[in-house]
Amino acid sequence: MAARFQQQKPDQPASQDEEQTLLSQGQGMALVGQIAGGILHDFNNVLTVITGTIDILAQAVTDRPELAAVARLIDEAASRGARLTSQLLAFARGRPPQPCQVDINELLTDVGRLLRPTLGSQIEITTEVAAETPNAFADPGQLMAALLCLGITARNAMPEGGALRFEAGCSVVNAADRAAVNCVVISLKAMANGNIAVSSSQMFTQIGMVEDFVRRSNGRLAIEEAAGAVAKVEISLPRAEFPPHG
Repeated sequence: MAARFQQQKPDQPASQDEEQTLLSQGQGMALVGQIAGGILHDFNNVLTVITGTIDILAQAVTDRPELAAVARLIDEAASRGARLTSQLLAFARGRPPQPCQVDINELLTDVGRLLRPTLGSQIEITTEVAAETPNAFADPGQLMAALLCLGITARNAMPEGGALRFEAGCSVVNAADRAAVNCVVISLKAMANGNIAVSSSQMFTQIGMVEDFVRRSNGRLAIEEAAGAVAKVEISLPRAEFPPHG
């Protein structure tokens, strides 16, 4: 069930129109990245103002428990937004990867929150993290971007809507390979409405960024043909307590 990616054969060179289309797509993605980076920068400035003044507000309502509770909620929401913005802004600016411990439960919750308004009501998004799933060792912003990329790619293959299910747990990928034992495994299952069968290789296309992230993270990427109309892609990453060396 290893991943298979279609590659153009050497004896079938891309036509000029195809090359121009790919170039236009690349330029379009670069432009989107620049725009997104500018928006994130402005939003980060707004959050800085909020997080910088919420302490003053909290101190002013210490004698009013109901307002103090609201202030704490604002502080927590602003802190979460600042963290998300910082991670995505680093990715948009092309910052070199900075792997660290990543709380998968927290990250998948954030991915779901970002995808729901982005993909619309036609796509049902659920997340489930197995109990005692350890932290992964990866760049959190790039991991989030990779999962967002997979989610958006899957959505494009389901014009009539469907469901995306993110799951995570700890699994032995290859007992013969000591470095691969007990990896953190994140999977995405995609199911189109109407029980329409869409193969995984057809659904998860144009994911070169995801492949590159997994490779640089010393992980594994597998696209599996699951039973029925379920397409599945799986990312395996090192556990934080066993980071790769070198």
